[in-house]
Formats: sequence, structure tokens, C-alpha cells
Amino acid sequence: MSKISIGMPVYNAEQHLEKSIKSILSQTYRNFELIISDNASTDSTSEICKKFVKIDSRIRYFKQSKNMGPLWNFHFVLDQSNCEYFMWAASDDRRSTSFLEKTLSVILSNKKAVCGMSKAKFFDIAEIKNTD
Repeated sequence: MSKISIGMPVYNAEQHLEKSIKSILSQTYRNFELIISDNASTDSTSEICKKFVKIDSRIRYFKQSKNMGPLWNFHFVLDQSNCEYFMWAASDDRRSTSFLEKTLSVILSNKKAVCGMSKAKFFDIAEIKNTD
């Protein structure tokens, strides 16, 4: 059984979704599941998700029949988790390959820790478009 569930609520996320999923799948810590809930996207989000489901068994993909709103979608991915630890990931997030390994190591080494967060680097959307 996986130790970490990563919940990714998505809606019309085709622009950055593939890179976000790849950054999760390339983690050095491999004992996780990725739960994606597509909130009735009308773009190619569904096709992108289905492509990754075919190549990685750690991904569970749910396509909602109608848009239930963002808060509902965040709760849905959390409710699908059966793991000891949980984190959310946005469809436009990218993480270093050691993110899960380092974060889990810190949490496990400190029994008083209730959550973990790394440094964050924020980009202007124009900056992201220029680096793709």
C-alpha cells in the first residue's frame, strides 16, 4: 500500500498538466498514489490524464460528469485517499525530484510535526510560457 496520497483536483488544465504530472511521477520517493479528479473539463485534460493512467499504475483518475465546483473537487481527492499521508498538488505545480523524499524524511524525523512545506518559487505566467 502507498504511504502518500497526492490529490490533484483539475479543471481545464491542459496547458500545464502534463509537466505537473511528470514532475510527480519522477519523484525519487516512489511509494505514492496520484489521485486526479477532473471536474468535467471541456479541453484535452481528460486525454492527458488517460495517457498517464495507461503508463503508471499509481494514478487513479476520476472524471466527474458535471462540474461540482473547486471546493467539492478538493474534498473529493482527499476523501479518495487511503494512505497515511496526504498532500494536494495543483495542475500547474512542478516539484523537484526529491520533494517527497525530503519532506517525508523531515516529517518522520520529528514526531511533533503535523505537516511539511518546502520553499516555494512563484513564477509569472509569462515567465512560465517562455520556459516551456
